[in-house]
Amino acid sequence: MKALLFVFLFINLYSKEIIGSIDKLDFPLLNIENVVTRVDTGATNSSIHCTNIEKINDKFVRCNILGKESLTKEISKIKEVKSSNGVSQNRYFIKTEIVILGKTYISELSLNDRSSMTYPFLLGRDILIQDFIVDVSKENLSLDFKERTKN
Repeated sequence: MKALLFVFLFINLYSKEIIGSIDKLDFPLLNIENVVTRVDTGATNSSIHCTNIEKINDKFVRCNILGKESLTKEISKIKEVKSSNGVSQNRYFIKTEIVILGKTYISELSLNDRSSMTYPFLLGRDILIQDFIVDVSKENLSLDFKERTKN
């Protein structure tokens, strides 16, 4: 029985992708590429830098994502989120696609002004739990994969 459990854990561990602590990711539905990303196993949710966040109605939010022109997206949820400094606030979430290591993932991102943060995108456990193991000694594995597989 122990041997079977070991085999299961071994297969499960090695079926996951390895991602480093910092990377550059693409958001095709937002038409944004190479977003500098901090991979954070301590963060429950993923968060992207937005300014001028404005709820339009019960279904839509408008904001400037990563300093780009104004963008209107459907709100997937509104949730109270506690930041790393312990302050809680209600945040809007949107669903979008993220390309990591050549695979596209659908995820909900919280919209937050991260201008005082080093990294404009925080990749949290909501995405990491799907397919990833974090190796903090590595960086830019997704970016390197993208550059290696360009036509």
